[in-house]
Amino acid sequence: MERERHFANRRMLSDSLERVLLTLSGITTAFLFAWLLYYSSYGLNVEDEGFYLNFIANPFPYSINSPPSLFGYIYHWPYLWVGGDIAMLRIVNVTLTMALGWILSFLAVGRLCTVGWLQAAVLSAGIASMASIVFRVRATLTPSYYAMAFQSLLIIMIGLLVADRPGRVRQVLGWTLVGVGGWCCFMAKPTTAAAIALIVTLYVLVLRRKSLLPMLGAALVALALLIMTAHLIDGGINGLVNRLVSSAKVEILLDSRHEVLGSFRIDWLAPSRSQVAMAVLLAVALLLSILVGPRGKMLPSLALAAVLIVTIAIALLGYDPVSIQPSTLFLVPAFTCLGAMVYRKGLVLRTQSATSIALTLTFSVLPHVFALGSNLNYWDIGTLGALFWMLAAVSFLSPLAKPGRSLAALLPLTVLTQLLTASVNNNSILNPPWEDVKNLRDYTAVMPMTGGGKLVIAESLHHYLAAARAKARGAGLEVGAPVVDLTGGSPTLLYVLDARPLGLPWLTGWFPGGSAVAVETLGLENCADLAKAWVLIEPEGKYHLDHASVMASFGAGQADYVAAATFDPKVADLNYPIGRQFLLKPVRPAAPAEQSCGEARRQRPESPKWSP
Repeated sequence: MERERHFANRRMLSDSLERVLLTLSGITTAFLFAWLLYYSSYGLNVEDEGFYLNFIANPFPYSINSPPSLFGYIYHWPYLWVGGDIAMLRIVNVTLTMALGWILSFLAVGRLCTVGWLQAAVLSAGIASMASIVFRVRATLTPSYYAMAFQSLLIIMIGLLVADRPGRVRQVLGWTLVGVGGWCCFMAKPTTAAAIALIVTLYVLVLRRKSLLPMLGAALVALALLIMTAHLIDGGINGLVNRLVSSAKVEILLDSRHEVLGSFRIDWLAPSRSQVAMAVLLAVALLLSILVGPRGKMLPSLALAAVLIVTIAIALLGYDPVSIQPSTLFLVPAFTCLGAMVYRKGLVLRTQSATSIALTLTFSVLPHVFALGSNLNYWDIGTLGALFWMLAAVSFLSPLAKPGRSLAALLPLTVLTQLLTASVNNNSILNPPWEDVKNLRDYTAVMPMTGGGKLVIAESLHHYLAAARAKARGAGLEVGAPVVDLTGGSPTLLYVLDARPLGLPWLTGWFPGGSAVAVETLGLENCADLAKAWVLIEPEGKYHLDHASVMASFGAGQADYVAAATFDPKVADLNYPIGRQFLLKPVRPAAPAEQSCGEARRQRPESPKWSP
């Protein structure tokens, strides 16, 4: 009798500990989510974010896209719905990403482990917090083709898991989601779309050979949406194909490594010794927590509670004692899976089901599928999809989550995921490398934005942008006026000035072929627009384009303009490679300028790289 009472008391204690840890994990997830929402109104990147915003705000004038992505057409409607409010647009982007990550994690946990729905909801929400790592790129929460590609992969995987559940309605819904996700993926990154199509085909062939017909249905859904999009954007499939071919040629001319051949390469992961040591330490701690479990063990429970408290402290205070590097997001789940292989002479390997194997492999390769086509290191970009690596670990470790031990196996993994997420986000999103003030918490200047709403930015950036806007308006630059931006690195300035960039949303000077691409894309603009366009130059800028050759391509020279305003970022102590900028106002009458543009185009030989 006494022994039974002792076991009952231990059982009540362990249940209480589990409830406390689950509650604390749920609170931590809420903090991490609220953290992103709160800082959605903070910060502004003067380079990449301007490209995203210019394209989203008005994607329709451009017949060529560089890089070859159509994400601006998809995000344009949410941009209109929020009235051009950047902070609200970021909130929508964050909420959508986190919701999709939560749904996928919930389905994966429910498919592989035996836990109640409430426990699964809390645990999967904690794991899904890692979806926010995708915003680490350029340290911006604004929608981009990276965010859209990641969201698309989440939708596709949600569709596959829903289609695996019994019931015709679920199968139809699941494969419809796969088709919608495939279409979104194509709009974001065609290279990733091609790769995920192959992955889905292999997944179906391995697990469900009878699903070839539903998979064809998903392909038809994607094709139907693509045809509708082609008619809305380019008047038909031929127009869309021409757009993509021309965009691919631009990438070759730009020499940016976004071209198709540049996509097929092998990049290497090169972590430092300290990162490897940190990853090994975390993996060992995670395995010990899983194998020991919190049930009836006060020490593991206290350790998990301490980790959650540290995670909340990182979110609230910015103090980060662990300082996790992005490469650790791959190393931790990888070392954890390797360590699990030796448990009880390979029990984890011997008890894997076909579903868990297929999901492990699929989740493992998705970050590189996501990175395919990028001009950056694939491992670095792949860390943006680190949620998939963590879900691969969930799938691989599922044999340890036996009935009665699922919570003990999943809770440590969830807690560690939250810690990794908080640390990486604190080091990237809240401490952006492109700002002179390195902590968003220190921003105080409120900047009213063009489309509506306000952003809180660094005082130095506010000084630069506010002065530029005032000087441009004083010089006569009207809202929506066409501008040729030859600075090569300041697309955000044009968005703040509410001007319409000609040629591309960003005529970048980051790559060797920047000036050549500017010539070609401006050659597609109407001469009437170029004749009245203002020109923004930065003669001593690090990324400036060749002013003379680009302006000559549409029959103009610097003598045809007068310097109407001067912007000097150095006065504001900006931590950017930006020099003194000059806003040039056209002084020639429109008719002669338009005629000169036409003559320059007739005299210029067509580039062999550009000809169809």
